Amino acid sequence: MTEGLLVIADISGYTSFVAGTEHEHSRGTDVAVADWLRETFRVFHRRLRDIRAATTCPCRACATVQELGLKFVVHRGSYSRHEVAGRPQLHGADVNLVHRLLKNSVPLHEYLLVTETALAAWPDSVRSTLVLSPQRDGVGEVGAAYLDLRPLRADVWNEPRPAVRPEDAKLRGVTRFPGTPEQVWRHLTDAKLRQLWMGVPRVDFMPGARGSLVGAEYHCIHGENQKTVFRILACDAPRELTVQMDFPFVGTVWRTDRVAPEGVATTRVDTAITWHARGIAAPLADFMASRMLRKYGAIYDRRVSEMLSA
Repeated sequence: MTEGLLVIADISGYTSFVAGTEHEHSRGTDVAVADWLRETFRVFHRRLRDIRAATTCPCRACATVQELGLKFVVHRGSYSRHEVAGRPQLHGADVNLVHRLLKNSVPLHEYLLVTETALAAWPDSVRSTLVLSPQRDGVGEVGAAYLDLRPLRADVWNEPRPAVRPEDAKLRGVTRFPGTPEQVWRHLTDAKLRQLWMGVPRVDFMPGARGSLVGAEYHCIHGENQKTVFRILACDAPRELTVQMDFPFVGTVWRTDRVAPEGVATTRVDTAITWHARGIAAPLADFMASRMLRKYGAIYDRRVSEMLSA
C-alpha cells in the first residue's frame, strides 16, 4: 500500500481521479495543492467562458454551458495501484471514502472539500479560509472543511475581454501587407503558414473552444526542448487578434493585432504589445525585450509580405 494525496474532481456528476501522489513526494505537494486546484478551477471556467463566447448554437446545452460546475474532494490516505487494460487504477478503503465524500452536506455547487487528514499538512494561512464541515460517512464521522469557489468563478466570468490598447502598449507598430484582410488573417492564424514565416521546424496547433481560435494554442518548436507557446485570448476574425506568449527577460507578453483594409489591395495591421517587467532590472529587461521583439517582428512581417506577394 502507498500513502499519499487522493484528489478527485467532479464536473456536474462526471468524475475522474486527478492525482494520487506517493508519500515520500507528497508533503511538498500538500502545501501547494490548494493553489494548484484553484488555478485548475480558473482554467476550467476560462474554457467554459471561451466556449460560451465562441458558440452560435442556440441549443440548450450550448446556451447553458456556463452552468456547469466543478468541485474537488481532497483526502490523505492509503491506496494500492493496479493496471487495468494498460491504465492505472487506485484501490482501497480511502479511495472508496473520497468517492463517497462527493455526496456530502456542503451547501454549495462549487467547492473544495478537504478532510482533516489532508488539512494537517496545509499551512494555517490556507486552513483559516475554510469552513469546518464534518461529514457523516457510512462508517462514522469524517472531519472536513470546505472552501467556497464561487468568488473565483465570478472573477473569471467578469474578466474584461483581453486586448492591448494602443495607449497602454510598450511597443506599437503599423505594417501594410499586400492582399485582403482575409488573406492576411489566414497568414496570421494558419499553423502551416506560421511555421513558414517563423522559420521553425514545426508548429503544433491545439484548437480552441468548440474548434474555434478562442483559447487555441500554437506550440512553435524551435529545436530539442525548445518551444514557444502562443495562446489566443480573444479573436474577432478577420479584424482583431489578441495573443499571449512567454518571452525572455519579461515573462508574459500580450499582443493585439488590429486588421483593416486600406485601399483595394492593401491591408493595414496596427500592432500593440505590452508586458510587465518588475524589479530593479526592469529598465534593462524592457530594453532587451523591445529590441528582440522589434527585430523578430520585422523579420516575420517581411516574410509574410513576401508570401502574400508570391
